[in-house]
Amino acid sequence: MKYLFAFVLLGVGLAVGNWFPDIDQDTGLLLHRSIVTHGPLVPLFAVAIAATPRTILLRWFALGLVVGFAVHLSFDLFPKGWSGFALISVPGYGWSAPWFSGAWIAISTVFCAYLAIRLVKNWFDGCLLIMSLVCAFGYISIGEGAFWRPVVVLTVATVVALIPAIHHAKSSTR
Repeated sequence: MKYLFAFVLLGVGLAVGNWFPDIDQDTGLLLHRSIVTHGPLVPLFAVAIAATPRTILLRWFALGLVVGFAVHLSFDLFPKGWSGFALISVPGYGWSAPWFSGAWIAISTVFCAYLAIRLVKNWFDGCLLIMSLVCAFGYISIGEGAFWRPVVVLTVATVVALIPAIHHAKSSTR
């Protein structure tokens, strides 16, 4: 029963992770594509909470949330044009430059992929991570105009994120 509930939480995490970055459109406090919601802050917070009690329920929810963020950001890297609401907004500053916006989203995608990898504790978690990435990407891509470029971004982000994750895993076993 615990695993069934954990699977449900994984799905909820995926949905929340994909939806949450755009909550800035509904707050009235933040502009769309806020640096607060379109970056690693919320995923980092979720992973920190999930690491504290070390329960599978929180860990799989956090895994889903972080994967949802990574997938969302991989699509946000390809707006119709780098102007207006496509740019990252910084509270108290305004819209950032196009180069910064692209770099921020790309780096945040890698960081989210890294956090997801760090949540993997065994081979089954690894299978869940891969399955979650594929399923979330497939589902989200239905309503998007881009497909291949976000696939490449998410794949490269995951490979780049594997490098420090593998190094950390090796140093932890010594």
